[in-house]
Amino acid sequence: MSRLVLSILRMATEPMTSRDIALEMLISRALDKRDQKLLRLMTKRVGVALRTQRENGVVVANQGPGQFKVWEIRRER
Repeated sequence: MSRLVLSILRMATEPMTSRDIALEMLISRALDKRDQKLLRLMTKRVGVALRTQRENGVVVANQGPGQFKVWEIRRER
């Protein structure tokens, strides 16, 4: 799961929400993107993977629109 999440973030042109990442996963796996129950489940799984990678220092979260966080790969300076 983490590998696919990181792959999606690496290809992203801007930071993404966990829901956006989950939607990209559904599309890439040719699953039904209109299935709201599946989308919620994938969003939760993506969130767990992102929090783990944040603890490992691989990704960072910033405040996004509303109460959402947007995620991106940590850039070395």
